[in-house]
Amino acid sequence: MSSPNAGIRRNRRPAGEKSFEKRVFLSEATLAAFKSAAHESGNLSLSLYLERLAAQVLEEQGTLPLFPDAEEAHTEAA
Repeated sequence: MSSPNAGIRRNRRPAGEKSFEKRVFLSEATLAAFKSAAHESGNLSLSLYLERLAAQVLEEQGTLPLFPDAEEAHTEAA
């Protein structure tokens, strides 16, 4: 069985641009929300969507948001 995206070309990073693999664990709902937004943004790969999201936040805010390093912050999403 092929995936739902079989045969669909995604927008990806330019050829030759260096990237790094990092495993990220998300809740099912968070992943679905990111995938939906990436698809609605022009069928972007999830990685490219997150890169553009970070760039937009940096442009608008000057920095990425910082969250308190409290025990609640580490267990809240679980």
